[in-house]
Amino acid sequence: MAHQYTRLFNTNDLQQLYAALETAEYGAYFTTPTRDVRRFGIDATAIATTAAALTGPVIFGAQAFDHQLYPASQLMRGFWFVPKVVVTITGETITFVSDEVSDFDAWLAGFQPVSSQVVDDLAVTDETDWVDRTANLIDTLAIDQHLDKVVFGRQQQHQLSDQLYLAQLIGALGEQDNTYHVVLKRQAELFISATPERLVKLSAGKLATAAVAGTSRRGRKKAEDEALGVALLASEKNRVEHQYVVDSLAERLQHVTSELHIPTTPQLLKNKQVQHLYTPITGQLVDNMPLTAVVTSLHPTPALGGVPREAALAYIAAHEKWPRGLFAGPVGYFTADNSGEFVVGIRSMYVNQLTHQATLFAGAGIVADSDAQQEYDETGLKFEPMRQLLKDYNHVE
Repeated sequence: MAHQYTRLFNTNDLQQLYAALETAEYGAYFTTPTRDVRRFGIDATAIATTAAALTGPVIFGAQAFDHQLYPASQLMRGFWFVPKVVVTITGETITFVSDEVSDFDAWLAGFQPVSSQVVDDLAVTDETDWVDRTANLIDTLAIDQHLDKVVFGRQQQHQLSDQLYLAQLIGALGEQDNTYHVVLKRQAELFISATPERLVKLSAGKLATAAVAGTSRRGRKKAEDEALGVALLASEKNRVEHQYVVDSLAERLQHVTSELHIPTTPQLLKNKQVQHLYTPITGQLVDNMPLTAVVTSLHPTPALGGVPREAALAYIAAHEKWPRGLFAGPVGYFTADNSGEFVVGIRSMYVNQLTHQATLFAGAGIVADSDAQQEYDETGLKFEPMRQLLKDYNHVE
């Protein structure tokens, strides 16, 4: 890009960037779990439904989970854009890059923060037959020799009293610990995620991904939390589900990486509401394979689709009530020099700002010895980050 400017970051910058994102027709916000890097893509010089249709120094976007068309949405069918302005906050510095804007401080000063607004959660609509449909799936898994695991999704609609403002929304996301925070905006549509799961990161040919599968709630006190973690590590059902993901990632990466490193046992990844089994995986990419091709190869992992992949995806398409859209799909950014990072769009929510409706998403890995009611309870835990987000929204200072 033609213009680049770096200076010290100050406390007013974030609120003005949120206001710029609010004003823009298209935008993205992407932060790492440690908050050491925050990235903004604001406005667009080009948009598309696929990454392959665009070229540019930096491209933000998301791929839909599968080929089913999410109703009445452009964003949820896949959305990619080349930003007009890219902003990166790292430590104490802020960097602006653009082909069109040269005076970044003057550009930023043109955006004024929006006053906070109270938004009420008026009504909730749920899938009341999810337990019965999951019990049918468990029966199918018990007799079908060609299907080992299906990640079965559930959606929950919340009718809100008003639209959500991005400064408050991103502020509320800050309450979700140890997760990536992602917001994608396409006109009056938003996709929000506080996801613990990195799909892939690529930098200077070094690849990093992770297996995240197997879930338990957090304890109210330290002793209870530690006991729940020990039980999760010892759970045969969860360890088998986790190993499916590890083995699948290893198989898909072995031909495109060298020096692949996979720990032999998982560790615990603790988020605010839930904890997971977690295995980090690293390697060196061979043959300069494009990051988008690596994303295509890895998506969906058994943690989002199932085993075998094609049979599980066919079951999901036939038996989930609604298309997933961006839920459980890859979300992130990539650069012209083949670096970037993609996460999996779970612990997520889709918001239609015109109808004031928010749709929350969750899924559970179902195997032959699953219990339908327990899996329903697990999906309830996975809804909790976005439910909490809607509660925290009104209390952001």
